[in-house]
Amino acid sequence: MIDAIVPAFLPAGTRTPCHDRGELFIHPIRSAPTKADTAEAKALCAQCPIKAACADHAIQRGERDGIWGGLTPAERRARRRPDCGTESGWRSHVQRDESCLTCREAHDDRLREQRLKRLTREHATHGGSLAGYRLELLLGLPTCVRCRAVRHEYYANQPHPGKWYRRSSAAA
Repeated sequence: MIDAIVPAFLPAGTRTPCHDRGELFIHPIRSAPTKADTAEAKALCAQCPIKAACADHAIQRGERDGIWGGLTPAERRARRRPDCGTESGWRSHVQRDESCLTCREAHDDRLREQRLKRLTREHATHGGSLAGYRLELLLGLPTCVRCRAVRHEYYANQPHPGKWYRRSSAAA
């Protein structure tokens, strides 16, 4: 049996199926458990009444070794959620169709910064551009004279179909 810190989720005096079988779960001498040990540990975890709490504990603490709650280190890494406020956290929430105000605001701030940098490049490179005009609109900024002029020139050269509500049925 190995010495381990008893996690806070484990009530005092609780005996779990793994109680006297620590060597199956964490291997102090060899670096990786055998497939047989892993299968046996997972079978014991399947019977455990605190399996979910054990897995959550290991995921939250970032346990790198052993079987916790029936999960291997690789399985725990796959379930770990990124920190809120990061781009990966925002993507994780989007994939799960969840709403997180912290991640949404952080994502919007990053997007605004990227758009401002791109607008600065557009102005420095072209002086004014259609992309610059659209970025100014997206950012809620007043459009600059140069970008408006480029937009006007672009649309002046485009064919304009008549308005759908002004077309007469006789002309069709």
